[in-house]
Amino acid sequence: MLIGQFAKRVGVSTDTIRFYEKVGFFSGSRGENGYRQYTDRDIETAGLIASGKSLGFSLRDILVFAQEMSGGSLDHARAQASLKDRIQLIDERIASLQQVRKLAEQQLAHCRAVEARELAATSVAPSS
Repeated sequence: MLIGQFAKRVGVSTDTIRFYEKVGFFSGSRGENGYRQYTDRDIETAGLIASGKSLGFSLRDILVFAQEMSGGSLDHARAQASLKDRIQLIDERIASLQQVRKLAEQQLAHCRAVEARELAATSVAPSS
């Protein structure tokens, strides 16, 4: 599959594919016509990149993981430790966001109370 088809299939631009190739994710093997050729294995790698990025891993970390997977030398203990660390970080972010949400809810309640008092004050004020 050519780069345009590949990029469309994995949902990124051709420039992104070229960048990933320079970083070392794809071999960029070329056909007789000189065009880059991508395989189903490259699609799997693109999926790994996307999921790794969505989890917040750096491209360097994802590349190491991808190389270990393709080489059959994946350090499962290290991969599990990295994922556990990521889960802990996500939990910390969730807790922080819950605190921010609670503060926003308090501010919203305060604004509503002020608005209600102001409306009440204007509706009972004697008219001239």
